[in-house]
Amino acid sequence: MVIKKNISGKKIVIIGLSRSGEAAAYLAKQAKAKVYVSEVEDNSRMRRKTRALKRLGIAVELGGHTPAFFSQAQILLPSPGVKNSNPAVVWAKRKKVPVISEIEFAGWFCAKPVTAITGSNGKTTVTTLLGKIFESAKKKAEVCGNIGIPFSSRISQCQGSKLVVLEVSSFQLQYINKFRAHVSVILNITQNHFDYHHSMREYIAAKANILRNQKSTDFCVLNYDDKLVCDLAKKTRAKVLFFSKKPRPFLRKSKDCYGYCWLEGNKIVSYWRRKQEDVLFVDLLKIKGLHNVENTMAAFLAARAQDIKKEEIVKVLLAFKGVEHRCEPVARKNGINFINDSKSTTVDATEKAISMFPDKSLILICGGRDKGSDFSVISELIAKKVYLLIVIGEAADIILKSMDKNIKARKAATFEEAVKLAYRKALKGMNVLLSPMCSSFDMFKNFEHRGKVFKAIVRGLN
Repeated sequence: MVIKKNISGKKIVIIGLSRSGEAAAYLAKQAKAKVYVSEVEDNSRMRRKTRALKRLGIAVELGGHTPAFFSQAQILLPSPGVKNSNPAVVWAKRKKVPVISEIEFAGWFCAKPVTAITGSNGKTTVTTLLGKIFESAKKKAEVCGNIGIPFSSRISQCQGSKLVVLEVSSFQLQYINKFRAHVSVILNITQNHFDYHHSMREYIAAKANILRNQKSTDFCVLNYDDKLVCDLAKKTRAKVLFFSKKPRPFLRKSKDCYGYCWLEGNKIVSYWRRKQEDVLFVDLLKIKGLHNVENTMAAFLAARAQDIKKEEIVKVLLAFKGVEHRCEPVARKNGINFINDSKSTTVDATEKAISMFPDKSLILICGGRDKGSDFSVISELIAKKVYLLIVIGEAADIILKSMDKNIKARKAATFEEAVKLAYRKALKGMNVLLSPMCSSFDMFKNFEHRGKVFKAIVRGLN
């Protein structure tokens, strides 16, 4: 383990016993810190985790955060999703105790160059794709982060790798100090997590933190078509690489653009080190949709920034079939197609998903825990594309109130009821799409759990 910061003997308090909180606790103990973990839930799963931690001498409290437990903390590490209003976070800020994220903490023990990907949508696709590109190019990479594998849990493996590919969320980026990405990627910024961030400005600022420690020797991949993202080019010292859905010839002459990638008709083209070259034809990609063309271009540029040859990148791009829970074909039952898009936890992601289908060919299952989203912005598209809308979970009534009254809609009491109702109502040749627009935490552990349950129910249909 490469230690860039000595925390031996320091009291570090971790708020939340999620996957990343648990991994950070083990890493902190390995670094000889005095480790305390505070978790608001108290159930069999948390008690099982607690027993394992306590055997190593890690103190744990369940069922709430008590001031006596986190007082005297020298470092506070809130798990992703722990709100700023959490009493421990409020106390730490008042006492000027450092508040850091799990990726900041893990970065203290990793000397390998990091390629970090963020954005409201598409992070997992690009992260997975880059991992496969580096693997194909014999550049061993650890793929981790918000993708479901905590950075802290892969530190020992990182030492045998050439680089790290890290998916990062706004939660993880909010509390960074020294974390630095050699290659950063910002795919897009749309409405998201307003149940956590107080405003769009705060959300954008969290995403922009990915740029704060980059140097002129680093690279930053930005979406030129997204104004909120494009404007961040002014905030980085890194070499900027733009991607766009249409030609931007003036970018060749811009001193602010080191290279770029664009869509020209049905062809992706790149301009790299003063050389223009065709990359591939879009209709050869196995992942469909304009949003996946953007993801492909972003991955191409990020790989080029790591000195991967074009031919090696293209080989992987053409073979890539996508990721689980993202517009994933599940089964065809009696002429009805079932698609699992559980990863779509934002309105924008669901908008991209349903745009791929013909008009009135969909039964859409959506809902869950609302993140402060404006569902009305997708009402017109749903009216055009969706034959029947089925809503579930805590956000069901909010979604219904946001829709045009002419949209045919039903509310289901349970997830299983929603899937079976969709099956009964679907006409032959239609598609049943789970694309929730919401987080999963009202009914499931996470979006993966939701997607797996969906697939299990579908496979059990007669």
